[in-house]
Amino acid sequence: MKKYYLGEFEEIVLLATAILNKNAYGVAIKDEIELRLEREVSMGAMHTALLRLEDKGYIKSSKGEATEDRAGRPRNYYQITA
Repeated sequence: MKKYYLGEFEEIVLLATAILNKNAYGVAIKDEIELRLEREVSMGAMHTALLRLEDKGYIKSSKGEATEDRAGRPRNYYQITA
């Protein structure tokens, strides 16, 4: 089995995802990190970390419902895997 190591920011994103539980999507995770750590986070860094965590098998994503305020695009929700 291949071992994966987490960087500091990936671990922070993973913990914020756990805190938000079913409400974990990109902007909410970003806001949670900024609130708790008083540290600015770019959306590019956020999405990169989420993609890496998903590739490593730590989280999985699912699409939410499309809304008008997002021009018909669905949110990507993230959930920690076993």
